[in-house]
Amino acid sequence: MTAQNLNIQENNKPKQWLNKVSLNADYDITQVLTRWGNWARKEAYQQRKVFSLYQSQRKEYKQVCLDKDGLIIDGIISAMKNSKIAKIKEEAKVLIKFYYGDEMIVNDHLYIERSKTQTSSTLIIKPKNLREIAKDLACSEGNIRKIKSSGESYIIGALSMQTMLTGTELELLQHLVF
Repeated sequence: MTAQNLNIQENNKPKQWLNKVSLNADYDITQVLTRWGNWARKEAYQQRKVFSLYQSQRKEYKQVCLDKDGLIIDGIISAMKNSKIAKIKEEAKVLIKFYYGDEMIVNDHLYIERSKTQTSSTLIIKPKNLREIAKDLACSEGNIRKIKSSGESYIIGALSMQTMLTGTELELLQHLVF
């Protein structure tokens, strides 16, 4: 974290005041959130007992974070979804669609005999790109990019705050190569 014009006190009188603080994370938040999204999809498939769909996914969708890290990020995104501020709710919505995806249920009908059919439902979770999210939310791709960036900054801030308060950081950060 860098700061300009820090509040330096001499004899209990402020000499300079803090004007600007910018937070520079020493990790790539997109890698962290991508692994969180993969972890969340894996958990969803396991809960619905369709783990074979997870196994058949591409390799980049199989790199997951640890459960502890996933729960921390999940908690931050849940807090964003439950926020009273509409902008933060929208950021959470975009992050979920981009990193986790949309859940789709596909119904399959299998004809056994002339009058008998068997129906099965399959859950598919597919992450969306910025263009698809923009189409869903009826706004421009550039606007979605700004909202996504703002949401990522919110998560960086929340993770930094957690590190400052508890002294612990995500274990995932120790294993990522930047």
